Amino acid sequence: MQHDNEFSADVIVVGGGPVGLALAGDLGWRGISCILLEQGDGSIVQPKMDGVNVRTMEFCRRWGIVDQVYNCGYPQEYPQDMVYLTSFSGYELGREEFATPSGGSEESRPGVSPELRFRCPQNLFDPILRNFAQGQAPVSLRYCTRLAAFEQDDAAVVATVQAADGQPQPLRARYLVGCDGAASSVRKGLGISMSGLGTLTYTTNVLFRCPTLRENTHIRLGYRYLFVGPEGTWATVVAIDGRDTWRLSLIGGKERTEHGDAEVRAAIERVLGKPMPYTILSIVPWVRRELVADTYRRGRVFVAGDAAHMTSPTGGFGMNMGIADAVDLSWKLEAALRGWAGDALLDTYEIERRPVAQRAVREASGNLLRTLSPGANPRLLEASFEGALLRYKVGKHFSATMLREWYKLGIDLGYVYSGSPAVVPDDEPPSPVQGPRSHGLPPDGCLGDGTRVTPALLREWQRLSMHLSLGTPIEASWQELPAREVMLYRQTTTPGARAPHVWLADGASTLDWFGRGFVLVADTDADTDAFESVAAALRTPLSVQRCADTAVRAAYVAPLVLVRPDGHVAWRGKHATANTASRVLEQILAQSRSGPICDNTRPLEENSL
Repeated sequence: MQHDNEFSADVIVVGGGPVGLALAGDLGWRGISCILLEQGDGSIVQPKMDGVNVRTMEFCRRWGIVDQVYNCGYPQEYPQDMVYLTSFSGYELGREEFATPSGGSEESRPGVSPELRFRCPQNLFDPILRNFAQGQAPVSLRYCTRLAAFEQDDAAVVATVQAADGQPQPLRARYLVGCDGAASSVRKGLGISMSGLGTLTYTTNVLFRCPTLRENTHIRLGYRYLFVGPEGTWATVVAIDGRDTWRLSLIGGKERTEHGDAEVRAAIERVLGKPMPYTILSIVPWVRRELVADTYRRGRVFVAGDAAHMTSPTGGFGMNMGIADAVDLSWKLEAALRGWAGDALLDTYEIERRPVAQRAVREASGNLLRTLSPGANPRLLEASFEGALLRYKVGKHFSATMLREWYKLGIDLGYVYSGSPAVVPDDEPPSPVQGPRSHGLPPDGCLGDGTRVTPALLREWQRLSMHLSLGTPIEASWQELPAREVMLYRQTTTPGARAPHVWLADGASTLDWFGRGFVLVADTDADTDAFESVAAALRTPLSVQRCADTAVRAAYVAPLVLVRPDGHVAWRGKHATANTASRVLEQILAQSRSGPICDNTRPLEENSL
């Protein structure tokens, strides 16, 4: 192993998909030198993802690229409805309408985020992330360069890399992160095993162009179409570019199947329902799996994204979860590299992100069962009263069943790092602060804790009620999360949760405060001297945001709320002495003054909250 003292970069990122690009970009944004290795040229043969969720859009806002995503070229006026049908020339069984372009919250201003989820397929999203990463001076992107091998010791990782036309070259870094997908060579090189349900289906994606489809169907436009036949749900189609390019997914089963040209054409013609000209652009077989890595770290090497978790795409969790991995790991690498955190902080990456993955991939597997819930209905296509009644019943129950997949902010935003050493739990939960009072009826009224009752909140409650009353229960081999936990999301400053979004008088969001270092959100009269002094002594970047806005005080509850660089709450309290501030920051950052980090179960001072 190379033992010289020269480092090629602080971090080597393996894999140039959206997760690797996001990690490299965020590290560079933090001033951390990084080399990204991608064995391909960066081109996208067939986009694997097509939706950017709210949390990822918040990260894009932080990085200054959110407007590029909104203007990525996908037509913003294109409807984002979810449609259940027999074919484009057959029967529509039901649909879930989304009034806001790109399927975001039905209103943005009073919602739980300053951003909306947005439709930006990978072939449009990756170039935006690539430009972001390239724009960071400490980042070097090396395409057509593969990782041949790596080894590590207590001081460094040495990667042997090889360009397409070059000799093997050693690169020395402090850390290495494998963002190299489901077949990750980094994960395999570390000998990390994976656990979960394993193979769910053998599926085939077919990208095809059909320029006349939109004008040759009586079915109103939508984004995702789920096709139900007499045998049950057998395929989906998504509008890749909102114009003439579509992706057909043949769901398949647990037995490996290969579709020849004739079978693929028969499937396309079945979804079209009548003759239309089309061109097949690509056919990509793939295996739908549910697996999570048993560990996310070995020494100085980590895994993230699909290298750490494989999931059914039902729910759109994969890429978005991977980018959240990147954001969690990035600030911790910065803290370790700059010396304001101990090495044990890096262990919290797995502690925090692995349970999130386990929760999300299992939800996605449940969504697959919901997709298949109609089952066989041999008389579904009959042109008779009985057939029509059957179609009505199938559509009603299928529409209600699928609502859990479309309304899932509890998965996208509602995870809490409650068991992490980098989070200090409450000694005693604070009393709610009353927000602005309104005596009007919904949607102008407020809940008892001051939460405004908005049309978006009412819609989510109504959809939850419909799902519970009309949806088809799935027969899973595991205990599912309560539907309420998935479909409803309430902002909170519970330690470990995402810090709340509140609009400010100047048009900014409270989320705009977070990203670089720690932020202490404080009431105007709260004493912050202890935290500021201790942070300075520990060389920890900390800023203070004082706000007298009643909506902010209601959302943040406690007079002092400490928010980490990733935007998650680390601690909250009524006030803090120097001893309290020391214990909190030393625990979070895995530092110690004269001994081990304080026990996470040990309460802070009695009056700290």
